[in-house]
Amino acid sequence: MSPKAEQAFLIRSQQQVITGKVSDATGPLVGASVSEKDTKNVVRTNAKGEYSIKLENQGSTLIFSYIGYMTQAKAVGSQTVLNVTLKEDENLLSGVVVTGMETIKRKLFTGATQTLKMDQIKLDGATDITGMLQGRAAGVNVQNISGTFGAAPKISIRGGSSIKGQTAPLWVIDGVVREDIVEQTTNDLTSGNAETLIGSTVAGINTNDIESIDILRDASATSLYGARAMNGVIVITTKKGRRDTPTAVTYTGEFSVRQTPSYNQFDILNSYENMGILTELKSKGFLNQSNLAGVSNSGVYGMAYDKMNTYDPITKTFQLGNTDQDLNRFLQKYEMANTDWFSTLFRPSLMNNHTLTFSGGGAKNGYYASVGYLNDPGWTKADKVDQLAINFKNTFYFSDKVNLTLSTLSSIRKQKAPGTLNSSPDSYFGTVTRDFDINPFSYALSTSRVLRPYDENGNLEYYRKNFAPFNILNEIENNYMDINVKDFQFQADFKYKITDKIDFSSIGSARFVNSEREVFALEKSNRVGAYRSASTALIRENNRFLYRDPDVVGYIPTVAIPNGGIYSKYDNSLTNYYLRNTLHYYDKFNGKHDLDILAAQEMRYIDRGGSSFTGFGMQFDDGYVPYTDISILKKAFNEGINYFEVPAFRERSVAFLGKATYGFLDKYVISASGRYDGSNRQGEASSARWLPTWTVSGKWDLYMEKFMQDFNKSIDLSALQFRASYGLTANTGPATNAYTIYKNNVSINRVNGADRESVINISELANRYLTWEKQYSANLGLDLGFLNNRITVSTDVYQKKSFDLIDDLQASGIGGELLKTANNADMTTRGIEVAIQTTNITNGDFSWQTTLNFDHFKQKITQLEVRSSVFDLVQQNGGNSIGYPRGSLFSLNFVGLNDKGLPQFKVKDSQGDLITVSDVNMQDRNNVLSYLINEGSVDPNMTMGLSNNFKYKNWGFSFFLYGSTGNKIRKTPIFSSSYTEGFVPTKDFANRWLLAGDELRTNVPVIADQRLLAEDGNLARAYNSYNFSTAQVADGTFLRLRNVALSYKLNENLVKRIGLNNVSVRLAATNPWLIYSDKKLNGADPEFYNVGGVAQPVSKQYILSLNIGI
Repeated sequence: MSPKAEQAFLIRSQQQVITGKVSDATGPLVGASVSEKDTKNVVRTNAKGEYSIKLENQGSTLIFSYIGYMTQAKAVGSQTVLNVTLKEDENLLSGVVVTGMETIKRKLFTGATQTLKMDQIKLDGATDITGMLQGRAAGVNVQNISGTFGAAPKISIRGGSSIKGQTAPLWVIDGVVREDIVEQTTNDLTSGNAETLIGSTVAGINTNDIESIDILRDASATSLYGARAMNGVIVITTKKGRRDTPTAVTYTGEFSVRQTPSYNQFDILNSYENMGILTELKSKGFLNQSNLAGVSNSGVYGMAYDKMNTYDPITKTFQLGNTDQDLNRFLQKYEMANTDWFSTLFRPSLMNNHTLTFSGGGAKNGYYASVGYLNDPGWTKADKVDQLAINFKNTFYFSDKVNLTLSTLSSIRKQKAPGTLNSSPDSYFGTVTRDFDINPFSYALSTSRVLRPYDENGNLEYYRKNFAPFNILNEIENNYMDINVKDFQFQADFKYKITDKIDFSSIGSARFVNSEREVFALEKSNRVGAYRSASTALIRENNRFLYRDPDVVGYIPTVAIPNGGIYSKYDNSLTNYYLRNTLHYYDKFNGKHDLDILAAQEMRYIDRGGSSFTGFGMQFDDGYVPYTDISILKKAFNEGINYFEVPAFRERSVAFLGKATYGFLDKYVISASGRYDGSNRQGEASSARWLPTWTVSGKWDLYMEKFMQDFNKSIDLSALQFRASYGLTANTGPATNAYTIYKNNVSINRVNGADRESVINISELANRYLTWEKQYSANLGLDLGFLNNRITVSTDVYQKKSFDLIDDLQASGIGGELLKTANNADMTTRGIEVAIQTTNITNGDFSWQTTLNFDHFKQKITQLEVRSSVFDLVQQNGGNSIGYPRGSLFSLNFVGLNDKGLPQFKVKDSQGDLITVSDVNMQDRNNVLSYLINEGSVDPNMTMGLSNNFKYKNWGFSFFLYGSTGNKIRKTPIFSSSYTEGFVPTKDFANRWLLAGDELRTNVPVIADQRLLAEDGNLARAYNSYNFSTAQVADGTFLRLRNVALSYKLNENLVKRIGLNNVSVRLAATNPWLIYSDKKLNGADPEFYNVGGVAQPVSKQYILSLNIGI
């Protein structure tokens, strides 16, 4: 034998073989990892928890690990047998799945879920947890349609499952369902109406109090929620204290500055270019004195004409000469104004968010308490927010078997927003309008830069809007909304361990919410001024805000609010009681069998109340004494406006549920569950009111099979599991006509009681068979791990068949209704989800981890009775039609300009195809898909989130990218047959039709002149149709740098010297870079719906965070 071969033989003969057993408190652990430190040498325990490993280095250290347990390191020394008992890691949630109904070992869980730790998904500057979920979990689609505090984003799991109702998932916090204050559909969320500010279910939750979030996606994961889980479930677990732990005090502070928007981001003409458009409008006969004398809105030309007609008795001259030279001289200063409305209305104020927490525990209790205060002075001059959030949780351990947790979750919010009214759609002309809209963002984008906020002397400069003087700075001071929200929840969790295998738990919760919105339109506001504007005969004739007596022929319109302002109040309240009792059994016997059985009963009590009131003639400067003129009440009655309402909603439900899970050899798991729900929201028929739901599922841990061991080692495989589930879930639909709904009204519009008759109107006829929206859901999942789980991959494919979905049904009217609400729609969704986590480098002081989430789905409505109109299908929220996804966007087929520069469209009439300019019927319901063009869904069907986290010693660096695709966006409607002076053209107008023949080079229509308007009285339809045509659609694909952060943790020895436990500092930027979006959007945020009202885009933020542990 050669010397080299002899040396190799001696080394092999000296290799130690170590055997032993790995177990926990209940018995052996199957599949536990046993690895030799600083090598790739790793084995797994068998069905008895036993292992055998041949060491590469004599006397080295073995690492024992198992998911959900604390890792242990043991030096081998001279031992040959090494037995280890692992302890469960109470701080490591990856070993269990929290569903809100149960906390089950992950090895026995068969559903599709993803657990998120708050320290992994932290989004600096975000005040609502929903925004943090964007891109963090596969299958969860979050669209930040508004950045205003309190407004909920559009959020869906696996594409949503309802057509007319909500698609948002069910929120569960510490085992209790979080009910909505107001129920809102997807269209409601994108409306910009004031009620959206109380639309977020979790707006009052301090994100610093959250420990983890579990996303439940398939039927197995959501099974215990049965008839409420069709849209998926998001489970939040808040932090708690631990027994025998010294008191820890932590302060967290965030200080954020938001970047003011810039016109450099948008494709808008400057004042010089804009004045050129105004000059063209004047040349076409629009901006002369006779045109502007009685119009509702005018700008610099209107100001000039007012000065021409204003005589100064002191100088004995008119304020402006009535010559072209005087007019041009007057306009020159406005031509060069180039007002930056963004810098006028926005401010880089400092938003600060402070949280102080206390946690610890003694021998008999564990407690956690926090106080959070958010102060946001406002991104704009029209808004601000102050919120106080208080969380307290104390667990009393009466014995090793009995404990009781008492907790509160409370918040108080004071918020200011611009005074706003609800938007109103006009299906005839195809427009959506909002009276007295003063949203700062939409104002900056829709107001000419020719106009100025101040004159040469620094005084506010007014122009005409709504027939009255208007200045945006004056208006936001005198037309505003105050919002007050008080949300208090009290909860008790009782647990009793009857035996080592059986335990009983009970959860009871009471929640009380009151939301109050007060709108103040003071006397100096434009809104009140509109009701008083009657300075000329033309204005009186045209001003729709004046009072007209329908009983008097030739009645001259009169001022409706001669004194005081307008005060409106809207109240929403929620009273919610919840009770659940659960009996749970778990046993592991013979070291092979796991049996987990759960039975529970649940009751819910929900009251939603509200009231609204509008007081006219409120004298805000005179002790709030009302001075109501009878004319405004007559006007309200004549227009069918109720100036007060008191709606009420009552929901009662009960459920019985059970689940059984069996595992064998920690390799094979089967599970079945069932739930039986009853609710008063469904029809009177027992078949409609009560619903059983169920699921069956299973899991196979293929990695544990003996025949896989050689293959596992060959590719460094460390985990391989298959999952499958199938079940029926459901949801309460949006319909409210389980019973006939009656509403009081008056038969004739008369202010005098003697002339009026009280009547009862039938609002909706009862549908006794109205029932739950339902869904069959199938899921196949594959979980992989490589290199001792340094790389993990989780993939799911699924199919959802939703049926009995609620939608409108058009009827003959014989039964008393032309439009009925019923369960008549079906929809199918298929998709795939992939979640990848990698530990790329772990080398001493340096580590690098990457997470990638990806999902894609296809959706199709397969049954639908309602015939959607053209307007239903072409507006920005899209519409519904058989063969297409929910919320599909359609467009009129634009075929180019004619020789006059007018847009043309291809439609159909009784004779067949027709090319027309203005003969487009927005209310058409007959075979409209034969001529409308399908653009795609308004919601993306593919999303991606990529995060990278780097750590070096005490430094940390991370960045997060998010992108989505598969959706189309309707561009903001800006084209019109006639334009006001305040009109803001985009740079597309520089390429508009000007001369005959231009139709060959451009698709931007002509600015119509008086002759064209006279030739076609329906020309307004043509331009509105152009706004809803194929020419005005952009692709919704985008990629955004969502967050980038740099952190530093101060040296531990230095911190200890000053009496602290830890100190860390973090600098971050949120939404700093929109990497890619369609150029057709002209810089607009692809997620934001610019609808005015209270909606604002998500801002770019720069944040300094400070964390101190005492």
